[in-house]
Parts: sequence; structure tokens; C-alpha cells
Amino acid sequence: MIKVKSEKIKVDSSAIITVSYSYGKNELTVEFVNGRKYKFEKVEHDTFVGLKYSESIGKYFNRHIKNQHNYEII
Repeated sequence: MIKVKSEKIKVDSSAIITVSYSYGKNELTVEFVNGRKYKFEKVEHDTFVGLKYSESIGKYFNRHIKNQHNYEII
């Protein structure tokens, strides 16, 4: 059986282009339309799934990730 280590998806958002999630590290990388990329630490898998399937990627990001996790600009 092959285990998925990471996942990168293009999203339908006016502010975000892609999100990537590292399952082993619980890191979420978000790429914005302005070209900036941020890596968020200690993002639980359930939070990533919620983002992935949310009706509004931007609203979910702002509510559950933006000010809830440490990050670095990459």
C-alpha cells in the first residue's frame, strides 16, 4: 500500500492559488495570487480537510488558519 506524504491542490479562490499539505509534518503551504507563499506549522489534518472542502477557501483560511498557527514566508 502506498501512503500519501503530501498533497497539493489548486483552489477556486480570488486570493489563493494553491494549498499544499504535508501529512508527516502537519505543515500547510498557501500560495497567494500576489505570488507570496506562507508555510503554516502544526495544522491538523482535519483543518486541512475543512479548508479543502469549504464553500469559501478565503473565509475558512481567515477564520481557522491565518491567526491560529505560526508561519514563515517562503
